[in-house]
Amino acid sequence: MKNLCTILIFIMSTSLSYAQELTPKKERKPSFAAQIIHNSAAGFSPVFLGSIPINDKLDLTMYSIFWTNTAFGLEPSPSGGDLFVETGIGLGFKLFQDKLFLNPSLGLGHGKFLSLGDTTLLAEGLIPSIFTTYNQGKFEFEAYLAYYGAIRKGGPVNRDFLLNWIAPGVDIHKNFSFGAYYEQFVLTRSTNDLIMEDSVYQWLGGYLKLKFDKGISFRIAAGKNLATNFGHSKEFYKISAFIPF
Repeated sequence: MKNLCTILIFIMSTSLSYAQELTPKKERKPSFAAQIIHNSAAGFSPVFLGSIPINDKLDLTMYSIFWTNTAFGLEPSPSGGDLFVETGIGLGFKLFQDKLFLNPSLGLGHGKFLSLGDTTLLAEGLIPSIFTTYNQGKFEFEAYLAYYGAIRKGGPVNRDFLLNWIAPGVDIHKNFSFGAYYEQFVLTRSTNDLIMEDSVYQWLGGYLKLKFDKGISFRIAAGKNLATNFGHSKEFYKISAFIPF
């Protein structure tokens, strides 16, 4: 009897192990999210983000940013056209047990913000970028780097820009975190010598993030502007809400 029980236990444990091997992993599904951003320099800019799984550690990603600030259209037409918009695709890499996420993308800018022409140009600019997040225990980290390079000539002047931000922080509660915030927008090239190559703005301050169910978060950052050569305020704010569907 004892031997029979031993044999049955062995068969059951072997069968369970085999069944676990046959059980497919939970399938990752495509996801879509909206990020609503408003800041003191660029104004209101909704962002749409999409992700399609390729395997457990790799996603095909897409994004689109709608810059609604009329200055980015340089006095657009009365119909409200010629505003700057970004569209792009990329790859999302999950590393170090999914603690690190790297998302290099290649985008196109459409409008006349970089080409300084009279009307909208499709693909007036090429926009390589990389977005990264890291979460380990109570530590959180976010960084972004993008280069806006003019590739079509619509007017007498072409301009290139560099945008970057970094936000390291710590969780103080499951629903709250805070940290430091730095963002810089730099004019790196201009074919018109009358336009300075300099920081459009350079922000340094802090942020507070509120976290809700279903991955929804709300973050407000504020502080000092260290570069005001282009006429921006000496202080800044940036508010963003991330809403996955």
